[in-house]
Amino acid sequence: SSFSMYAVTLSSALFLLEKYACAVSVAAAGVILGWPFSILVFLPVTVYSLFRGHFKRVFLSGLLTSLCLLVLSVVADYYSYGRWTSSVFNLLKYNVLGGGESHLYGTEGATFYFRNAFNNFNFAFVLALLFVGVALSARKNYAPDLLIVVSPIYIWLAFMSLQAHKEERFLYPIYPLICVAAASVVDSFPYFFYDKYANEQSIFEKIAKGLRPLILGFILCTSHSRTFSMLNGYGAPLQIYQHLEYHEDTGPGSILCVGSEWHRYPSSFFVPSYISEVRWIDDGFRGLLPIPFNETLGGTTAAPSYFNNKNKASDKQYLKDIGACNLLMELDLRRPYPSRGNDLSTWETL
Repeated sequence: SSFSMYAVTLSSALFLLEKYACAVSVAAAGVILGWPFSILVFLPVTVYSLFRGHFKRVFLSGLLTSLCLLVLSVVADYYSYGRWTSSVFNLLKYNVLGGGESHLYGTEGATFYFRNAFNNFNFAFVLALLFVGVALSARKNYAPDLLIVVSPIYIWLAFMSLQAHKEERFLYPIYPLICVAAASVVDSFPYFFYDKYANEQSIFEKIAKGLRPLILGFILCTSHSRTFSMLNGYGAPLQIYQHLEYHEDTGPGSILCVGSEWHRYPSSFFVPSYISEVRWIDDGFRGLLPIPFNETLGGTTAAPSYFNNKNKASDKQYLKDIGACNLLMELDLRRPYPSRGNDLSTWETL
């Protein structure tokens, strides 16, 4: 998602700079190396680049880039999996023709992305949605090109809102476009009061120009507040794993067990070297979770039986013997499954 976001940013910028062949090549990289479904985000820029630029050169640029990257991808897949396959086409086939049950990891209503985008961008998101009405009405000379660039906001929001399973990261590709659309709307404010027959600026035009830095300042302050609120209110998963460094007395080869907090497990980089394994314990979740890598099965070329194409939980993903856990990471949310850390005869609260 993040790589696609960077590619969207660069491709859109190249399009505005009228470097159409480069814009299409970057779009191809964003789709093949990043996220195949982001092709919907790149579609407007790609199509218009073909018509505005030298069609043959732009087409060949995109085609050659796509072929080179697909070949590299297939070679990398062969090296990793020991057989000829394409992870790009496998992903499309799996999701389009049916396979995984992503709803196991949560479903949301149609307004989820709108609420989430407002949380992250506050009034900048509202301004971005108003782009078609405001920026185009202002008839700025750059508005038609920007409409092509920011149109994926509407396409992507509509497409993603129709999917049952929703995640914030799915919106990443259009994050830069939201900023561009909002900035364009703010820039257009004075034009509504512009009188092309008058020699001097009207008082309303001056007020509109003065409002621009105030609006931007308000958006920036609100955005920073959101950032600080996230760090302060949701930083516990990062902070708590840092405390593991001070408990080496549990001994080398310790096992860290994680219950309901599996989805907030940050990274193995946060786990000290004295911990040999991180294992999940059954806390009621019925989706497939990562399982410790087993080199004896054949390395990356193996297809262990406990993986399945329905995302259904496997018994092998859980550590059955809770007594083998030296450390337990748990958040008590009064769920149906027992909060094991409450048993103070077994556990010491750190």
